[in-house]
Amino acid sequence: MTQIAAPPRTNTLAIIAFIAAFAMPLAGVILSVFARRQLDHPGNVETGRGLVRWAMVIGILGTLAQGLFLVFWFTLFFQAIG
Repeated sequence: MTQIAAPPRTNTLAIIAFIAAFAMPLAGVILSVFARRQLDHPGNVETGRGLVRWAMVIGILGTLAQGLFLVFWFTLFFQAIG
């Protein structure tokens, strides 16, 4: 009898990092670093490197956008009160 091999599992932390990158970009970056370390561990057969890569990209861009928005908001705020 022939056994059908199950497809490799996707790393759970990679999925969580990808989702978190949209809601909390900095948390997405941090979680993607941890997920990448898990995936690079010798003997790991899980997939999810693409999710981790995109979580890093989206998280970094989102963090930069939030930082720029914060600077813009403080500039307008202090101009309004000053």
